[in-house]
Amino acid sequence: MGDIYSRRSSPQPDAYRHDFPVQVRWRILHTLKALSDQWENSFNLEEMFQQVEDLLLQQYGGLYRPGYDAACVHEDPLLNHFLCCSDEMALDFIELCFRTRSGGGRQNGVEAINAVLHEEAIGYELTAWRAIETGEPVKLFGRTMGSGKSIKIEYPRIINKSDQYIHTEIVQPCLAALGHPKLSTANEEMLVALEEYRAGKYADAVTSCGSAFESVLKTICQHFGWSFDPDKDSCSKLVSICRENGLFPPFYSPIFESTGTIRNKLGDAHGRGPAPMYSVGKEHVDHMIQLTAAHIVLLVGLAKL
Repeated sequence: MGDIYSRRSSPQPDAYRHDFPVQVRWRILHTLKALSDQWENSFNLEEMFQQVEDLLLQQYGGLYRPGYDAACVHEDPLLNHFLCCSDEMALDFIELCFRTRSGGGRQNGVEAINAVLHEEAIGYELTAWRAIETGEPVKLFGRTMGSGKSIKIEYPRIINKSDQYIHTEIVQPCLAALGHPKLSTANEEMLVALEEYRAGKYADAVTSCGSAFESVLKTICQHFGWSFDPDKDSCSKLVSICRENGLFPPFYSPIFESTGTIRNKLGDAHGRGPAPMYSVGKEHVDHMIQLTAAHIVLLVGLAKL
């Protein structure tokens, strides 16, 4: 349909907002309905909402309801929950839509909801809905079924877009680079890092970034058949193996090794004890995410993965 005049003429805000206004929630509900109308053979909205309600009850034990009836905005308990609950619960609702049988419209749903969030300058974004072929045979009751390969679904997750430029120019290209099936472990670790960052678990986020970087190095070594110890080789050792095999010029080594140094000094992989030497703030995690993402994009590009 295209943008209406009021949206075309409105300047894009310089900064994201991280609240979740009720009009945005209404837009998302209507967007899901429009997708269901368009893809009615594969996307049943009522069925999806029923499954989301079941998942929410498993997570919370009940749906959110305002303390007095006048504050309710919808007669349906599930939709009233989404329209009235906290921002965190609203984000849970959106994620769970993609874990239903219809998958919330799958990638079409991801793109439609992300478009709403972008237009409203909301500082959150859904990652891609992906079906990844694992390479393992399809099995039923322990028996191999034909020659097909099993599929792993990578469900969309909400990530925090703390800065528009950083997210667009650094984080998104990194997640795109990690889209190769061989890099699924590193992709998972980077997504965990972004979730921990959003939750304020800064030391954990630093650790997960370091793990994602090491997983990329290990995947590259495995891809080319370069000998390494997956259990013992540290970041510096993995960097050395890649350098010795000509993946990058020698002067890059200390630059890549710095990721492991930051992880060891600020991360929480082995427990930081009651009195850690360094405190970890948001600024440190911002830097670690940017550094790791840039390194990953370069290495994946050099390895031609």
